[in-house]
Amino acid sequence: MKFRRRGKILVTLIFILLLTGGAILTLSFLSAEPPVGSIERCSQVLSKARQAEAGEYARELLTDAETAWMEAMEEWKIQNTKWYITRDYTLLHKKIQLALQKGEEAYRRSISVKDSMYHDLAIILKEVDQNLKHYTEHYSVLPLNQQSRQDYRTAEMLFLEAREAYERGNYNRVIPKLKKSRELISESIRKNREVLNEYFINVPKWKRWADETVAWSKANGKAAIIVDKFARKCFIYARGVEIHSLDAEFGVNWIGQKRHVGDKATPEGRYSVTKKKSKKGTNYYKALLINYPNEEDKARFAEEKKKGLISRKTGIGGLIEIHGGGGKGINWTDGCVAVSNGDMDQMFRWADVGTPVTIVGSLKTLEEIQASEK
Repeated sequence: MKFRRRGKILVTLIFILLLTGGAILTLSFLSAEPPVGSIERCSQVLSKARQAEAGEYARELLTDAETAWMEAMEEWKIQNTKWYITRDYTLLHKKIQLALQKGEEAYRRSISVKDSMYHDLAIILKEVDQNLKHYTEHYSVLPLNQQSRQDYRTAEMLFLEAREAYERGNYNRVIPKLKKSRELISESIRKNREVLNEYFINVPKWKRWADETVAWSKANGKAAIIVDKFARKCFIYARGVEIHSLDAEFGVNWIGQKRHVGDKATPEGRYSVTKKKSKKGTNYYKALLINYPNEEDKARFAEEKKKGLISRKTGIGGLIEIHGGGGKGINWTDGCVAVSNGDMDQMFRWADVGTPVTIVGSLKTLEEIQASEK
């Protein structure tokens, strides 16, 4: 009986050992299987994230994902060097899962950031484009701040480069170029607006000059000439009534008062014709010489010289005329007022020595001019 009982116990123990061993072998087999499917999926996710430019727009997340991926691959190599039964891919599983998680996040973040930048940059591109067009329409033909003109050219070049990068989807390249372009054109417009605002403060004075000239024409029953530089017009009045409106062209630096010889500015003030020239008396068909500099011009010139604003060696200039040879469509003279030869004939018909010639910057306010341009 004893022998039989011991035999049963032994058989039971052997059976338990076999079951335990089988379980151990099964677990070893299972733990020794690498996550091949997850590895393949992770590789695809990382590739997708890179194609979505996560390296540009979700760099930290992509770096984390690629670090986890490299660590997983290193762990895989280590486990593959071990005896089959002793391999353990637990850490490999964790690294692959981390790489998958970070890779998916990098992809989503990159898509989200690019989408947001696409819309945000489109708004700024439109704003800068409008500012460039505004500059072209309102300031490009005006002889204003020279630095602002250079700033405009730089802003335009940067804008074109930024727009090209935007169209290619290189949004990070767009940002610095567009930012600088925006700063330059905004500052350029600001500077030019300041110059014009200061210039147009004189409109009430200019209107008073024009009104007095028209009143003189009416009272004396004679002709008078009013030149509006901003409107690019010469107006001929007879007995206080406007009878001709002629296109005019001025000095290259026509905005502002003429200060000295060689500044290529057309003077502003109340003058009169001192001489009528024709044939060989002028290089420009016919001409009306005016009495620039008048007493106000001389006083202003002397004051600026005294303050050191004008070199002591510089003269005040003279020989300012209304002459023919105009019709070029640009401001080109050294300071004179140019009209076409046909219009110069009208001038000669009505003007005489002593005819008042009043030259103003503008007979309209800046607001009135800009409203009429819309």
